[in-house]
Amino acid sequence: MGAVTNFSADSLQFSAQAGMVDGSRAVVRSVQRLLGAALVLAASGLWLTPGSNFGSDVMLFKVGLSALSVMLGASLMLSGQKPALPEIQIDTLRRELRLVRPRTVGAQRVLQRCSFGDLGRVERVGRNFHFWDGRGNFIVDVHIAERRVVDNLTFSLRDSGLAI
Repeated sequence: MGAVTNFSADSLQFSAQAGMVDGSRAVVRSVQRLLGAALVLAASGLWLTPGSNFGSDVMLFKVGLSALSVMLGASLMLSGQKPALPEIQIDTLRRELRLVRPRTVGAQRVLQRCSFGDLGRVERVGRNFHFWDGRGNFIVDVHIAERRVVDNLTFSLRDSGLAI
């Protein structure tokens, strides 16, 4: 977490890590990994079950089903990896809030961008800010430790017409 000062316009750009609001994504990832492991085990079980038929027509079916199960299972297990947490960027110079996810070295993917004027409401509780979009959907909550950043953000939000 840090703040970068743009001295030319006396504005701040604040960045922080966003946490998970609910645990639904963690449950979905766990189910994906479990289903992927079950498919890989089922592919090996086709060959290890006692009394297996090794006729030519059945062998072709087993090879195809095994290959498909292993590929699908590996895909599900790898897609169940935890993604990088998005970073919150509050830019008071451009008067916008951005959620970005780091991709490769130096590259970022913008998940959501919302100007201060398009925000539905902002609540301030001490040094915590809670942001909602114009449709009433919760975006993110941010804790800001530096008093100067809190004051600058509060001024920018009020200047954009939001009541805090």
